[in-house]
Amino acid sequence: MGKKFKVTFGGWYQRTTLHLSEIYDFLARGATNLRLDKEVLKSLHLKLDLVEIKREAGYLEYVLAKTRGGIEIRYYEDGLYVLEIETDNPKDAKNQLFNYYENFFGPAINYIFSLGAPTPKVLANIKTAHPFVVSGVEKEPGKFSPDMTIYGETYSRISSPKITVCKTPEYIFVISDPEASAERGGLVEMQIFFREFKDQLEKYLNIHREIWEEISQIKERKSIKGKEVELIRTKLDSYQKTINLINSRINQMGAYVGTRAKIAKYLKVEESLATLFQYKFEILSDTHAYIKEIWKMTADYLATAIQVIVEIKNQTTNNSIQSLRLITTYGVVGGILGYLSKDSLPNITSSGLIYFGLLIAGTWLVNQTVALAYRGKQYKLRFAETGFLKG
Repeated sequence: MGKKFKVTFGGWYQRTTLHLSEIYDFLARGATNLRLDKEVLKSLHLKLDLVEIKREAGYLEYVLAKTRGGIEIRYYEDGLYVLEIETDNPKDAKNQLFNYYENFFGPAINYIFSLGAPTPKVLANIKTAHPFVVSGVEKEPGKFSPDMTIYGETYSRISSPKITVCKTPEYIFVISDPEASAERGGLVEMQIFFREFKDQLEKYLNIHREIWEEISQIKERKSIKGKEVELIRTKLDSYQKTINLINSRINQMGAYVGTRAKIAKYLKVEESLATLFQYKFEILSDTHAYIKEIWKMTADYLATAIQVIVEIKNQTTNNSIQSLRLITTYGVVGGILGYLSKDSLPNITSSGLIYFGLLIAGTWLVNQTVALAYRGKQYKLRFAETGFLKG
């Protein structure tokens, strides 16, 4: 039998202790107080194949669960979750963890959190590549090297006195001497948190660029037709919904960096994290502040576009109303003059009804012609210079 390693797979999404209670209820009882389908919950719970569930208190409170297949699940109150298994074959363990997450754990967690504020489509369609970390113990960790024929070429290798980190295309190896095994475990979880946090910020930056360019294409037009106003307004409204949702998510993220920074000091892995992974909490906070400001600029940029389109929409509406008022006025004046010229009350005749029908049809035709004219009319777009720079 070969050497024993721990293979860890994990991710992070901002959660609270309230969410942790929901996770515990589901994992422990296959139930929830949320208004979710009980049969679906029961089916998802059975597929997890759990044999042990408990709630633990450490530097953060977390739910600990174990599966019949030997996978250990730790779900922390700040939203970090890890799936871990001990093995002498990291490649097989990687596939086992990935399949368990994709087919059982991931769908179950997504269903539990399926209620509430929706995820923007632009975010939901982005697939996340979660890292796989292989950790183990060696008397001389500096001499460790992953088998290139199995795990691919090592493109990064960094060592501290007691820990060595090697990176291949699909794996991160964290090897320590026996005395640093506890520190190694803390490093693995912190590395997953950092990777996930940075990946989310990178997604938000890329989405900002896409939305900004689409708004720019509208703003760079010299004019639009009246019939395009509603379509453009609908498109801008969808951007606004996405921006508001992402702004809320970004605003929530800041507190988690501070919490994890304190934990890193408590676990005494802060220095090793910076040395081995080049991760510093100060830089992460600065990046978060930058992305937060970028999205504020995006919201302001969108607001100016919406304002101009609303003004044009109001203008087309007012023009149509003025035309209808004019047509109605002519009709009423003509009717009054006709009645004033008679010396007896009018009788209802078939000819009169036909005339009345033709009058209504003619009025409708005039209204449609006026509306069509304004839909085809060109309206100039005038936007104030913002001075924004692309991020």
